[in-house]
Amino acid sequence: MNEFIIAGKQGFIRIELSEVYGFPNETSYLGGYDVKGIVEIKSGNYFVKDAELWFSTGQVYQFFNQLQKCYNDLKGCVTFSESENNLKIDLSFNKFGQINIQGYFQEVAHQENILQFEFESEQSYLVSTLHQLQNIVDQYGDLKGKR
Repeated sequence: MNEFIIAGKQGFIRIELSEVYGFPNETSYLGGYDVKGIVEIKSGNYFVKDAELWFSTGQVYQFFNQLQKCYNDLKGCVTFSESENNLKIDLSFNKFGQINIQGYFQEVAHQENILQFEFESEQSYLVSTLHQLQNIVDQYGDLKGKR
């Protein structure tokens, strides 16, 4: 299954690539291939379940590279946001390996129904996330796709 999970102490974000369009011949203007995905978010007692999301494998590739750098350096910030700006995830690292994860999800842009979330994590939670992202990048390539 093509997915990645960003986990923390009080929650998680799971993004699944349910359909990838154009692979391997037709790339997206966003880089890589267009993706119809599903997002699930749990933050404390609040959650989003099986919401539709549109993004590209190129955006996943960029997120992976930035996340890997912050993970290795134990500092910095990395953001994942998709093409319609319905989802934004910010991960902020500190030198002790702690990570603050915050962001928002808005399923329908013209409705003011927004889940804002924040939870803490640490570097050890990201080992599996980086492995999952590496598998996606290996399968779909970089911003130019995989031809």
